[in-house]
Amino acid sequence: MMKKSALALFLSAALASASATAETVVTVNGTRIDSSAIDQQVKIIGEQSNGQVQDSPALRENIARRLVTRELMMQEARRLKLHETPEYKNIIESARNEARTSGEDRKPTFASDWATFEGNVTAQALIAHILNNNPVTDAQVQQAYNEITNRYRGTQEVQLGEIIVNSRDNAQKVGEALRRGQRFSDVARQYTIDPQSKSRGGINPEFTPLKDLEDAAPEVYNAVKSLNRGAYTRTPVEGNGIFAFFYINNKRAVNVPPFAQLKPQIQQDLQNLLIEREIARLYQQATIR
Repeated sequence: MMKKSALALFLSAALASASATAETVVTVNGTRIDSSAIDQQVKIIGEQSNGQVQDSPALRENIARRLVTRELMMQEARRLKLHETPEYKNIIESARNEARTSGEDRKPTFASDWATFEGNVTAQALIAHILNNNPVTDAQVQQAYNEITNRYRGTQEVQLGEIIVNSRDNAQKVGEALRRGQRFSDVARQYTIDPQSKSRGGINPEFTPLKDLEDAAPEVYNAVKSLNRGAYTRTPVEGNGIFAFFYINNKRAVNVPPFAQLKPQIQQDLQNLLIEREIARLYQQATIR
């Protein structure tokens, strides 16, 4: 049995060996997923993004992982006989009738398109089953809200500016420019390698709670936690060949919105957590080769 933590490495190697022809990339509890299914998804994504998303090994690995997840969900839905429910049959029959009426069923790609559609409907049936059998209660939502308010009570959030460079030489130039008193935004536009950040003068429009920064990026948190508004890190934060300077554009107390405002999002987050746990269980029980 393959653990989920090993899936990315496995898919990367399998995709490399199956890239030339339509070969099996992975089997999920004995069901094969071949490279032609991945080719189809690459094409769809490219068309839907108007060419903005290009074919790449990373894209193919992501697609393969999603197809494995969908296959596990489809298998579980069939085990639970969710495809035999009236609701499922109505959706499928309605879609078939629409395809016949519109002529979609006569297109060369209809068979593969229909298989994708049917698989998605089956996976969605499992999601509905999970949520119907594990409804999120108001008490759970209230408890989650209380945990949020307790977490952020008395804490601050920052609007960061950043300058990212990929050489020590440029990092020295950035440090010298800032010490000479040049505006952070001007230095960012000149040196940062992040195109979006460059266009904004290095300033991130969003605020980040320091508590979240401490958890997600402790080295950045330690560099900025004591800085006041208008201050910047005198030495860059280094990692993986990248050098980053940070600037406090704004700093304020975290204001947690009222319960009524956050309730829908918290409810959605708790539902997503239920789904993620069920998918994790399916991975743990699966044989993926």
